[in-house]
Amino acid sequence: MDNKNKKSALWKRTLLTVLVAYFTRLISCGIHELLGHGLWALIFGANKISVHVSWLGFGWCKWQGASSSYTAQVMIIAGGLLNTFIIGAVLLAFLLLKPKKGGFYLRLPMFWLGFWAVITQAGYLFLGGLTSLGDPWELHQLTGVPLSLFVFLGFSLFLIAYFAVSVLFLSEVTELFPEYSQRVLLFEFWLTIPIQTIFLMASPEHIISIGQFTAFFSLSMVPSLLAIPLFSRIQSWKSKIEKRKEGEV
Repeated sequence: MDNKNKKSALWKRTLLTVLVAYFTRLISCGIHELLGHGLWALIFGANKISVHVSWLGFGWCKWQGASSSYTAQVMIIAGGLLNTFIIGAVLLAFLLLKPKKGGFYLRLPMFWLGFWAVITQAGYLFLGGLTSLGDPWELHQLTGVPLSLFVFLGFSLFLIAYFAVSVLFLSEVTELFPEYSQRVLLFEFWLTIPIQTIFLMASPEHIISIGQFTAFFSLSMVPSLLAIPLFSRIQSWKSKIEKRKEGEV
């Protein structure tokens, strides 16, 4: 393959990855708003649901006519986080535990959708507990659960998901770019978190101060930086999981 064709192929592969990552981010937001808040609102009697998803990947859900009971309010607010995380966890668990089934172009969006659904909910819990905004703050007001618990829960879920997602990224996505170091690709992959933080700052759905943005952006760089020293461990887990999968075929 000559240099011109190599560049063309790289351009196409990069564009594919960016488009899949972007549109699955929008879908994960839609799941949070519609299949999370919206679904629980309908379950508890809502007669009108309005959902908005912005091009930045953030949105809102409004409802009318839902029950005002304590259980209904808690489940409607918590449903966005809960339902989205469960859907994402199921997708990631399927990819992680089952021998490869389905074509690459099916598994790629499954990975990205699972990634966004899990990681954004964990981050939402963590940042929501720190900023006193969004679903964690509303749940705190409704239930009295301390915000520190949301911070701890979000951090714990992110930590667990970090290793599973990293293993899956090496297994499912890096084959698109065989000419590049997997260590470098993993570092670059986790840069999606600081990019999301920039989008969060620009989003009209969430208002955060410059000070909060600076702190959040600094924290968002940690996953990428950790990918470098932890790469050998993650690669080892990937090899073990793939061997186990091969034994199941």
